[in-house]
Order: sequence, then structure tokens, then C-alpha cells
Amino acid sequence: MSAQEELRLFASCQADLGESPVWDEAQNSLLFVDISGGQINALDQQANLTRLYESPSRIGALALTQKGNLIFAQNAGVAILDRTSLRVIHNSKLAITLSSYRFNDGACDPQGRFVTGLMDEGHSRSTGKLYRYDAGLNASVMLDHISLPNGLAWSIDGTELFFVDSVACTIYRARYPANGSYLEQVAVFAQTPAELGRPDGLALDTEGGLWVCQFNGGCLLRYDRNGVLTQTLPVPVPRPTSCCFGGPDMRTLFITTAKFGMSAAEQADFPEAGNIYSIRLPVPGVPRHRFKEL
Repeated sequence: MSAQEELRLFASCQADLGESPVWDEAQNSLLFVDISGGQINALDQQANLTRLYESPSRIGALALTQKGNLIFAQNAGVAILDRTSLRVIHNSKLAITLSSYRFNDGACDPQGRFVTGLMDEGHSRSTGKLYRYDAGLNASVMLDHISLPNGLAWSIDGTELFFVDSVACTIYRARYPANGSYLEQVAVFAQTPAELGRPDGLALDTEGGLWVCQFNGGCLLRYDRNGVLTQTLPVPVPRPTSCCFGGPDMRTLFITTAKFGMSAAEQADFPEAGNIYSIRLPVPGVPRHRFKEL
């Protein structure tokens, strides 16, 4: 088995709130968003940045479609970006019109639907929800009463969903209904250590290990399939946000970070906050599912 290598700086992109990294194997590139910057960006393997889309709206998450386009969360709605024209070709209805609410993290399920979490930036408790969007961008609520829905990952066989409530510092596991409407048998998978910030984005490896970024904790944690903590991976900035596996062999873990909310003194102490890091791992990751676009 290959050995784990050292963490390295992949791109000095200085995102305000870098999030939702997605590996595009067709383009051999890394996609990611800057939520507060309203941007969707692409990085090639030399870390050259191309801006694909920019909006005054907050962009929470994105995923690839089966046609090679991008589905993404924008404020409290979902849209599809045509990869050739770089224009939005479909928009959903808004899930809610209150401006403090927006969709946060999101990913596609094994059936090709987009699942994303609605959160309140005003920090109201237990008003978050998990929404699922079908090919026609029609929405249904799969779970409610979450404080801050975040990272999402499906088990290798697709029968379970792991998701984060950042306020509760908890990763949950639920039975995922391929044809049903609601999550079933929701239970605590792991409670992350309170002294290590709050859990954020997730990525799954081929051993069933779950990697979670610890916002304000300056590290990633890996839990095995039974919810046992097996590894702590320090990063040189306090706010890692999300991660994904990529590269030709899916052994590179890419990690987005943020400087959002940091004071001027904190940014002076951590000038690399907002950059993207990578590390080669011995266990490869599981590819992300794609959206089944009409």
C-alpha cells in the first residue's frame, strides 16, 4: 500500500469562503465555489484558475451533471450552468424568500438527484432542512429540524446517507430511501470533539472511512465505518471547510478553506487562509455521483 505523503499547498486562491470542491475527471480539474464571493471556479493541475460563473448571490454548493454541466445552489434555489456557454439554463423556484436563508452544502445521490441543506444565516435553531431536487428541479423535503445542515456523503452501496449538523457538532447516519420521500432511522454516527471546532464538509474513501473538515479546528478527522476516530490530519489554517478526492487514481484529497469571519489580526496570523491544500493518501476516495439532467 502506498504511504501517506505530506500536506501541500495546491492553490493560492485566497477564497473568502471556499467550499464544495468537486473533481472533474473529464477536464482533469478541480471545481470549487466561493460562497460569499458568489463564484464558481476551476483549477487545472498547475493551479491555474478559471472563473466559470460569478453572481451577487451566495453560491452554496455544486455538482457535475451527467451531461458535463454544473448544478449548483444559489441563495435558496438551485440552478444549472451550461458548461459550454457558461450561462444558467435552468432555475428552480426558491425554497424560501427570507433573505437570511440559503442553501449550504450539497451533493448528488446515487439516483442522480441533488440533495442540499437549507440554513439560516441568522442562526435560528432547528429551522434547517434537507431538500432533494429531481431532474425537473422539483423540490421535496427529506428532513427538517436541523440547525446547520452541512456535509453530505453516501455509503458505498448507496443505502445510507451521512450528513452533518455543524451546530450540534454531530455527523448523522440515516437509511437512504431510493424511492421514498424521507430519511429513515436517523442516528448519531459520530460526535466530533468540541475543542476542535465544528464539523463541515465530508468525503468518503473506499474503505468506508469518512473524512470531515473541522471549521475553527484547524484539522480534518477520519472516522472508520463504525464511527471510530482513526486519524487527525492538521492543516495550517484554522478554517478548513470541505474536501473531495480526485486525481487520476482518486488518491488526492483536496481541501478548501476560508478566511470568512476572521479578524484582521487572525488573517495576519494566518495569511494562507482561503487557499486550497492537497494530500496524497494510501486509500483512494469514492467518486461523486452526477446529477441526472433532463
